[in-house]
Amino acid sequence: MLKIFGFVKRNSRLTHDEYRAGHVGYHNSFGRRLNNIRGYLLNVASNRSISDCLGTDVADQLTVNEPPAFDEQWDGWGQLMFDRMEDYVGARSPARDRAGPNGLETDIMVAKVGDDFEQLYAGSPFQFQVDEHIAMSVRRPERKLFKLAQFIKKPVSLAPELFRTYLAGRYATLAATMPGLRGMIVNFRTNLDVMSEFFAADAEGFTSEGIARRETFYEGWDVLVEYWFDEPTQFSSARLSTDFSPLFEFESAFCSAVFYREVDETVAVLPKRNTPPPFYHR
Repeated sequence: MLKIFGFVKRNSRLTHDEYRAGHVGYHNSFGRRLNNIRGYLLNVASNRSISDCLGTDVADQLTVNEPPAFDEQWDGWGQLMFDRMEDYVGARSPARDRAGPNGLETDIMVAKVGDDFEQLYAGSPFQFQVDEHIAMSVRRPERKLFKLAQFIKKPVSLAPELFRTYLAGRYATLAATMPGLRGMIVNFRTNLDVMSEFFAADAEGFTSEGIARRETFYEGWDVLVEYWFDEPTQFSSARLSTDFSPLFEFESAFCSAVFYREVDETVAVLPKRNTPPPFYHR
């Protein structure tokens, strides 16, 4: 399963809530129709701070070396899932999924994903592939869950292969036993180029300013862990209990930065990791 993250910064003409409406609404209505898409989630930064969410004392204990002005660099991120790179690269093409007088017709607006990039975003998305480790499959009830994003940075002195092994091993194994946890996925950012064939050559992301903006954002973290709970207090209580004190010990030894954000998740296409049927549609 090819999993792509795309972090975005909202257009300054939009408030945070207006951006959310535009992304969840109009833009997602086309994004979910991308050809051969197998999963599509949108995560928008919560309106409340992590201190308001977890409590100031808890947030302070859990936060280590958060990069300055981190929240000024993004407002949300989408998660796109495909079976193959070829499906991802070819996803932005006209979709034959609109009913017409002669049956299904082709809609060219899907190839443009609504053609609202310049109005919705400030610059190009930061798009990258992640190597996921499913510590606990997500179990979603028919209601909104509390979703927490944990950003982790690898120490310079630790080899990437060892960092991945350690984090996906005993750290994720223990964290996945937190009471009330409904899902946990560890996402390791890779260097695979997933932008060149997806965006136009003259996109802002390929300018010197766009590259610098993206690299500055990447400097703050290497891994994004997704947690799903019913309530924030379930996470806070677990992390502060002695049963999970080894997580603090691990972070102290093997992480150079750890910080958190609450996000509002919209499931546009429920991720499907099984083999698709011959005629597959969402």
